[in-house]
Amino acid sequence: VSRGLLPDTGSDYEGTGGNIHDAMDFLLSNFIEMNKLWVRMQHQGSKLDQDKREMDRKMLQDLVGKNLTYLSQLDGLDFHLYSGVVLSRVLDQIICCEDVIAQQYLMQCVIHCFPDEFHLGTLDDLLGTLPRLKEGVKVHLIMAGLMDRLAQYAEKYPTSVRQVDAFARFETTCCDVTAQHPEMHAGEVIEMYVALLAFTGSVHPDRLDYVNGLLEACHKALRDRGTVSDPKGEKTLVDLLSAPLTRYDVVRVLGLDSYPRLMDLLRMRKRKDMAVKIVQAITEGGLIVDSFENVRRLFTFIAPLIKDAEGFDEEIDDEDLEDEQTLIARLVHSLWSPIPAEQMKILEEVGKQFEDGGFRRMKFNLPPLVFAGLKLIKHMSMLQAKGQALAGGVTFEGVLDWLLARCHLIVEVPRPMMALRCLLHCGHAASEEARLEDTAYDCFEQACTLFEESISSSSEKETALQAIIGTLHRCHVFPAESRAALAQTVSGYCANLLKKEEQCRAVCLYSHVFWQQEVAADAPARAGTAGEAPVRDPVGVMRSLKRCIKLANAAQRRSGITARSLRPSVEPVSLYVELLNQYLFYFEAGNSQITLSVLQQLIDLVANEMADKQAGDGLKQFYKNTLEHVNWRQGTDEKYKGLQVPALPAA
Repeated sequence: VSRGLLPDTGSDYEGTGGNIHDAMDFLLSNFIEMNKLWVRMQHQGSKLDQDKREMDRKMLQDLVGKNLTYLSQLDGLDFHLYSGVVLSRVLDQIICCEDVIAQQYLMQCVIHCFPDEFHLGTLDDLLGTLPRLKEGVKVHLIMAGLMDRLAQYAEKYPTSVRQVDAFARFETTCCDVTAQHPEMHAGEVIEMYVALLAFTGSVHPDRLDYVNGLLEACHKALRDRGTVSDPKGEKTLVDLLSAPLTRYDVVRVLGLDSYPRLMDLLRMRKRKDMAVKIVQAITEGGLIVDSFENVRRLFTFIAPLIKDAEGFDEEIDDEDLEDEQTLIARLVHSLWSPIPAEQMKILEEVGKQFEDGGFRRMKFNLPPLVFAGLKLIKHMSMLQAKGQALAGGVTFEGVLDWLLARCHLIVEVPRPMMALRCLLHCGHAASEEARLEDTAYDCFEQACTLFEESISSSSEKETALQAIIGTLHRCHVFPAESRAALAQTVSGYCANLLKKEEQCRAVCLYSHVFWQQEVAADAPARAGTAGEAPVRDPVGVMRSLKRCIKLANAAQRRSGITARSLRPSVEPVSLYVELLNQYLFYFEAGNSQITLSVLQQLIDLVANEMADKQAGDGLKQFYKNTLEHVNWRQGTDEKYKGLQVPALPAA
């Protein structure tokens, strides 16, 4: 009823009806009397009805708070009147009422009703009231509300907030509140510091020392409470520890003195959750950990992901373990120093940590470690190509020996296929980057031994053989004698495959061992590769392709026998079309053994086979595409002239 009728500055009632002081006095007196009546309701009636009375009081709280709202809306209320008259009387009433519900609500009303610049000028008065509030008041919520308001204000007027040194005042008040209210739950204490951290990030985004200080203060407040074990407290502490990871450089945050001490207050399960957040912050943020000391510090924080903790018997299932170790595998590629000696120290430290985690984890995290070592080999080769010396005692031989030891561990895990691939990558790096013939040969020798002893299934043998042939094809360091020995071994593996079709395809791929590609003109230079010519052995290629024809014929005869007892197969015909494509490849590459007449004989042979068999749509399209390619080449390349190409098959 009184709204609009008070003698506010500039109103119709100012003068004869009073002035701004009378308006303030009326609203303050009304507020005080209403609050007394509101508090008195708590103590009327039986204790059995206390819950109902509290509900009734909360329904009436807005009515009491409207007095403060109207005070804040007075046009004549300036900072001088607010700080000298209004705030002192309001805070005195809040303290004197000694009621938890009233103090909680009215403090939040003061914060939300009056302007931010008023709060900034009376910060000491507001903060000095908090430790005097009654036990049970959620002081952390009041603090959080005030800090959030001032943080938003600081986005527009950062200098004003910094000039009053608000951070130091908030930090001191947090310490005073926790000291005077030992009954506060750990979660409430932490929430207060979460709000202070958010305030610090908004007002002082470049002051990591402030972050360290508030984390240390939080640790002191929680230290006497022991391990934070209640779910709410754990979640809030994880939020507090996670917040700096997204706002500041992760490596610098982990270097703070207070961070590990605060993290130690978590139970092991939550420490693992924090470790996951730390790894995600690094990998998703594209950060690089570039020193041995920082890597070692990092691994102390993520230890719950690397190995089983003593006294922690929780069994992790295979799916969760794979998710965790996939994160660690991604992390490995974020550990990089451009100084070879420093990077080698990092790899050795990480390798020791992984070995402590056992074979169950090593099957996921060792392969990326091997590839990180291969990256180092390539980097060292690039440095040498630029004429830079490798300081610090790191050598190609030392790095490769270390990598081979990791490959042997992968065999023991056991993951023989992955170990074979890693050995082949090491062999290629030894050949093309390090130019170490003996080491490269040793890698192939161990890969072949692994192929013979540890890979049993037919499909894995076929895949492994493709990898061996493909890697040998790309290696240029071997002299003729060593290369011939390896080629002979691989040839034997091709012959030992179970099916003729598998043998035919393997030998077809094997022919590329005798025909290496030219090094691209724009490929980066490598030490020791100048003037090195690729292997080009037309006779070896032709010998392999003739062997493929025999194997395809054998598969054809076997198919005829099988067709009488089982269903017929068009697989051998597909082999002929694949062989035709290989012949065309070598013909275009300039293999002197693949002449126009040889190519014509094969084209006629494939045409006859396709005519005699009921080929599927996929094979027909494959054959048609091959013939279309030949027709196109006849129009663009003179050496195709005179080749008789059969009519294209119907679609």
